[in-house]
Amino acid sequence: MITIQDLYNIAGNKIASEAQKAIIRNNFPQHIAEQMCNAIDGQERVEHFQRLLREYNEWMQNQQRQQEAVQRFLREYYH
Repeated sequence: MITIQDLYNIAGNKIASEAQKAIIRNNFPQHIAEQMCNAIDGQERVEHFQRLLREYNEWMQNQQRQQEAVQRFLREYYH
């Protein structure tokens, strides 16, 4: 589950990435800066996708535990 701290971290990382890209754009030729900024954006997308996968995995584990609990209850109740 995403916490408030996770949201703060996401926002802080986004601000840091944008600042880093601004520095890159001011210090490198446009064609090089564009590639470096694209790499930063790509890394950010990867991190968000990994977070999504972790959240989905946690959700699936919770679903499995709930299903097992219901099945256990039904076996004990109707046995």
